[in-house]
Amino acid sequence: MTVVSRSVAASSPLTSSAPTLKYAEAFLFFRKTERRVPSGTLPRRARRSSHVACGIPRVQSDKRVTLVRHGQSTWNQEGRIQGSSDFSVLTAKGEGQAEMTREALRGYPFDLGFRSPLNRASRTAEVIWDDRSAELRDLWELREIDLYSFQGLLKAEGKAKFGDAYAAWKVDPSNFEIDGHFPVRELWTRGGACWEHVLASDGKDVLVVAHNAVIQAMIGNALGLGPGYFRRLVQSNCGLTTFAFSTNGGVALEKLNQTPASPLRGNADGSQSRAVLICASDGQNVNEDENDEVWVAVAGILRDETLTLIQHDGTLSASDAATKVAALLGHDEPTSSSSSIDETMKSLRGSGTAILFASPNTVTSVVSNALSIDKVSAPVLCLTRGGLTILDFVGGIENYQEGESFTSIACANYAAHLRRGD
Repeated sequence: MTVVSRSVAASSPLTSSAPTLKYAEAFLFFRKTERRVPSGTLPRRARRSSHVACGIPRVQSDKRVTLVRHGQSTWNQEGRIQGSSDFSVLTAKGEGQAEMTREALRGYPFDLGFRSPLNRASRTAEVIWDDRSAELRDLWELREIDLYSFQGLLKAEGKAKFGDAYAAWKVDPSNFEIDGHFPVRELWTRGGACWEHVLASDGKDVLVVAHNAVIQAMIGNALGLGPGYFRRLVQSNCGLTTFAFSTNGGVALEKLNQTPASPLRGNADGSQSRAVLICASDGQNVNEDENDEVWVAVAGILRDETLTLIQHDGTLSASDAATKVAALLGHDEPTSSSSSIDETMKSLRGSGTAILFASPNTVTSVVSNALSIDKVSAPVLCLTRGGLTILDFVGGIENYQEGESFTSIACANYAAHLRRGD
């Protein structure tokens, strides 16, 4: 696929403000006129809500914004519903995550920071900001979702005390109501307000430290996705998501939920159902040794996974990459996926981790299918060779056929494994 990133990656000064990788970073591009998703293409639970994304204002100058969720908190650890309460603090693990994030962002020339004033986010921001001289502002709109009577309860207590309301919160959050409020719908409106504050600021390279749900709402607004996408854009503790905005209305998602630890950790027993989409080519000219380095790195990050399937989309680069990685892992010979994206999605579902090596076009189609976005509104992805985009499936194949399951995007174009040791 030709380089799609010409409007931001090739010509914008934004791309020079972050540390570069040996291999090109990925961008998800959305034209301003295409960010609305036709209601008929939304998942069933999303269609029941008439609320849509609020959208974002056009910037007056090019701007990069990096969103970071706070580190693990004491209430995260306890399994307690936090909402916008302010009683939890960072655990020792959370402090460590913040420190790792600080080092990962050390070379980023942030000239302005925003943070939620809630302690867990405020402290994370302090650790990351460290000795920077630029201003770090508190912004009340960045607080976590308001969950009213749920706040402070252990999850088991919420289920026992609120029954149907708690069930709605878990399975149909955009239509969940409590104490006369629709928290997720309110949050999506507030997510749009957060962008108004951040994008109207003078900062050119901005850090925002906040919380899982409010960052999901900001991502949804930036991509034109409504509150029905809550929990499909999950942010892990200290996960990084970066957007670049251009004055012509362009919005580029440079990274999604990049975490200090590998995104593949935790599925060695194959209990989760997930698909790992691996970009097999990115238009960059590399020699054979450099190309082999990529696939050795990919095999390394996959080594502890329970791989149930390795497929390729039939393109030469994908077939070659899949064959090399399968051999390195001692796995069965990879097979070719169906030419039908629907059939490919079905084959990727099941226990354990399924792998698909594919061209950028195929990865784009699979992600669009996973988010129930039609071709007109689909994102155009320009991906790193060897970068991972991970889909987590909630509900089995039977539920998928009945339309009751959904897919969340665990991360987009994770590429930390491709960094050189030097």
